[in-house]
Amino acid sequence: MNPNQMETYPVVIIGAGPAGLAAAMQLKRQGIDPVVLERKQVGGLLLNANWVENYPGFVDGISGPQLVTLFLAQAERLGVVIENEEVLAVVFEANYFRIVTNKRELKSQLLVAGSGTTPRKIADQLISEDVGDRIHYEVYPLIEEKDKQIVIIGAGDAAFDYALNLSRNNRVTILNRGSDIKALPLLFDRSQAVKEIRYQANTEINGISRTKSGSLNLSLKALNADHIIECDYLLAAIGREPEYSFADPSIMEGLETLLKDQKLFLIGDLQNGSFRQTTIAVADGIRAAMIVGQILEKG
Repeated sequence: MNPNQMETYPVVIIGAGPAGLAAAMQLKRQGIDPVVLERKQVGGLLLNANWVENYPGFVDGISGPQLVTLFLAQAERLGVVIENEEVLAVVFEANYFRIVTNKRELKSQLLVAGSGTTPRKIADQLISEDVGDRIHYEVYPLIEEKDKQIVIIGAGDAAFDYALNLSRNNRVTILNRGSDIKALPLLFDRSQAVKEIRYQANTEINGISRTKSGSLNLSLKALNADHIIECDYLLAAIGREPEYSFADPSIMEGLETLLKDQKLFLIGDLQNGSFRQTTIAVADGIRAAMIVGQILEKG
């Protein structure tokens, strides 16, 4: 495609998680119409959150999905349009970003990347070929499940938060391959108080296969003895990595320059490491939008 025929915009936002939504809303308030591209569901990892207790203004806390609903309603009121498109590649050339999606190509002066993180996957050699539909890395696809046996692997905040969320209607087992618990003490304590949640330390999965009935057999290596347990679903919460799959190698090679020159802005979980909190992500988005506004105002 001829670059001159591309749709051209002053700013494009990748991702409609809390950071991307906050950036888009702030830009709209400044009289700027951003293009917001989201390949999955609006809300990002906030959709996984059982209960958000540290977001100011909600005295008794609020569930992640409920908070996403409020964010989305506010964005719609301000006129933010979210396009359901997957960004396949981003290249920086001739002082512009060329953004290729599964539907079109765009050209943008500035880029705000809030693409979040991608989950670390279970090693392929542990998984038989026929179990893919029973293994998950996010909790929201399982929210409507009832009376199921769900195994979660992990020992951080996500694992215990997921367990509390799913235990309302299911039986949950948390497997920790070591003995250290990396979750907040309050999350661990709450999980221990729920009879539907079982926690097992020093237990590692050696293999995952499908039973004749369609459920999963998990081969476990534990301190006491190796054994097999059966479950309906396996949910892995074993860490996440920044999601840079959209970026052409030239973007990654010139990342420091693009950030320094304020052409590219990284917001939210993409660049916050272990500080993955909704409040921080929202602040990132608003700050980036204010800087973008200043840049565009100067021309």
